[in-house]
Amino acid sequence: MKLQLTKSNFVKSLSFVQNIVESKGSIPILANVLLEAKQGRLNLSATDMDITIYDKIKINNIEAEGSTSVPAHTLYNVIKELPDDNPIDLSYDQNSKKLHLMSSKSKFVFSCLTKDEFPISSNENFKISFDLKSDILREIIDKTYFASSNEETRYYLNGLYIHTTSENNKNYLRAVATDGHRLAQYQISTPPTIAKNNFGVIVPKKLVFELRKLIDDIKDGIKIDLSDRKIRFSFNETVIVSKLIDGKFPDYEKVIPKNTSNAFSINRKKFLESVNRISTISSEKSKAIKLNLNKDKITISASNLEEGGSGVEEINIKYSGPSLDIGFNSSYLKEIMSQFTLEEITILFSDSTAPTIIKDTSKSESLYVLMPMRV
Repeated sequence: MKLQLTKSNFVKSLSFVQNIVESKGSIPILANVLLEAKQGRLNLSATDMDITIYDKIKINNIEAEGSTSVPAHTLYNVIKELPDDNPIDLSYDQNSKKLHLMSSKSKFVFSCLTKDEFPISSNENFKISFDLKSDILREIIDKTYFASSNEETRYYLNGLYIHTTSENNKNYLRAVATDGHRLAQYQISTPPTIAKNNFGVIVPKKLVFELRKLIDDIKDGIKIDLSDRKIRFSFNETVIVSKLIDGKFPDYEKVIPKNTSNAFSINRKKFLESVNRISTISSEKSKAIKLNLNKDKITISASNLEEGGSGVEEINIKYSGPSLDIGFNSSYLKEIMSQFTLEEITILFSDSTAPTIIKDTSKSESLYVLMPMRV
């Protein structure tokens, strides 16, 4: 393998390919990125055995085709520090199994492992395909991802549950995330190509996290393919394939209250600012704040028994329900309120212990459920 390329394309491709790589894994080849020069392109591949990413760079000057694999993080750290203006020459010596890199007066040598050792994933039978615009996929992720769980024992909550569903004679593609304390739901009209397909898959958090970092640079649509075990995202010159979480997502609809006897609307900005101020006094461990509801008034308060401090604020609202206190984790409440863009949000509840719905005043694609806590 012998070729020349520019830093800008190489470092951009390496920047997200190397994010998949496990730097301290027990299998050496999984710390490498596979480089294959052929047919006017440099193909890059990396995997952690759950997620595999492929990317292609157009190359005008391939003197000799070939392949090898190089420590991904080391290569990326070298490339990003090279001057922008100088071309990069790569050549692989099959006898010594070394990759030589030259750029201006800089010279580097990398120990390599052969392509034969690289775990190439087998062919997969993708049965369902549909396209999403990049801004729609960005919205789906941003509105739901934050609520997914980090708890390993409930691994089936460590991702986004993406599925088809029907409501009021309309078909939707819906994403749901929950950690048991809060739930985030976002839905769009079902893409035409999957109108007759019913499915439900749990997409791992790591994949969603890495995908989100790439979306802002995607101008075209994103093709999504599904098999029984895997999901594939294709855009520009990049393909990401991931195993799905093998588990059953809980019946989340049971958590969403169908009938709520009490409700109030409030200016989102004013409410968020008040919660921000009051939560600064709350205990670092519990992050608890209390909402006291009385006729046409909400009182937001917090106390810190460890430090002996307290804080309280009042906001006028339209409310005619019973007087009661509801406690919430302030971090969860703030994160949910930050998802909305309209001026007013609506909070619906039955009592101080039942799940609480938070949504905006329009017929929004978003819906959030937050579990109260004792304060």
